[in-house]
Amino acid sequence: MASLFKVIGIALTAAAASLLLRTYRPELSVQIAVAAGTLLLLLTVDELKVMSAFLNDMFERTGIKTEYLKAMVKVLGIAYLAQFAADLCRDAGESAVAGKVELAGRVMILAISLPILGAILELVSGIVTSYAAV
Repeated sequence: MASLFKVIGIALTAAAASLLLRTYRPELSVQIAVAAGTLLLLLTVDELKVMSAFLNDMFERTGIKTEYLKAMVKVLGIAYLAQFAADLCRDAGESAVAGKVELAGRVMILAISLPILGAILELVSGIVTSYAAV
């Protein structure tokens, strides 16, 4: 819970500083956003490690392949980083670039997800085949 208060404090401080400086030095507003975003991402690393360890343990106990966990973590990472980069682009007034960053993130997520989709289709095909044989 203390981490959440740190995140909120940093976010509010950065937002206030950005608003104050925007009228005098607009270029510093983007730099403040980048610095605050990076600091906020660093604060979440410990929670990500805990979640990863928990999921890894659950996958091992259930016998699910850890490749799926790795793909899931990659998808989440891509989604968050693409959103972060797109938000920074929008803050800098580059909404067209932000859209391209989001599109690139979606394409990368799809590319990582294709092997999982293939495994699901094989599973469904096996179930349908075994059901049809009965």
